[in-house]
Amino acid sequence: MIERREPAEAIAHAFVAARQAGSALIDYPGDLPQTLDEAYGIQERAIALFGDRIAGWKVGKIPEPLDATYGTNRLAGPIFADSVVESVDGSPVMPVFHDGFAAAEAEYLLRLGELPASFDRDWSNDDVAAHVDAVHVGIEVASSPFPGINAHGPAVTISDFGNNNGLVIGAALARDSGFLDWPVTLTIDGEPAGEATARQMLDGPFGAIRFLFELARDRRLPLAAGQWISTGAITGVHPVCLGAQVEARFGDSYVVRCAIG
Repeated sequence: MIERREPAEAIAHAFVAARQAGSALIDYPGDLPQTLDEAYGIQERAIALFGDRIAGWKVGKIPEPLDATYGTNRLAGPIFADSVVESVDGSPVMPVFHDGFAAAEAEYLLRLGELPASFDRDWSNDDVAAHVDAVHVGIEVASSPFPGINAHGPAVTISDFGNNNGLVIGAALARDSGFLDWPVTLTIDGEPAGEATARQMLDGPFGAIRFLFELARDRRLPLAAGQWISTGAITGVHPVCLGAQVEARFGDSYVVRCAIG
């Protein structure tokens, strides 16, 4: 007997099966989601199917003019525990989907501390800063079985875990170090790929936390103490190939590296 699934459930099943098998999805497995509600609904189903512990959340930018279309300038997706690596001095090999999409991003990683009893209120960046207990440098590995994950708008990106497939956690920073104004550079195989500062990125890393608190208020996003928040690609989203050597440099003293495998 053929099992019949609702469209959102079928899309979630297809993405989870591809991720667990490490295989590609050349075509999107259903009708493209048109709204953020549809997209987060698919993501929620896929999280339940995937079964791994959520160790954090990635936050990505929705660029102009799509931010006006969708009514927000950020999106979110889960980071699962099995894809998180802590590495201060090494260069861990981070897997990607070989025939899908793969990119590397230099990011500040903020760890959630004690959370409020309720998210049901308005939030500011200053408000949420009190609920962050650590700031680290890091690299987000973005990868999806679907090679067109970023070519069809933010709803499609959201529907497959926000296009996250890994996180490299580097060294901790002092909160008063002025890191928002540090130059951040990312190189791939020794070649410059991008340079910027976190202050140039929307309203900065704490704005990403504010966005998640609002998402927790509006969609009951399951935030928890100890989760890592990858706060956005400072220098941009940089496609990578198998075997690439990625280095993210933050200011004068902090470096995070990984290899793409």
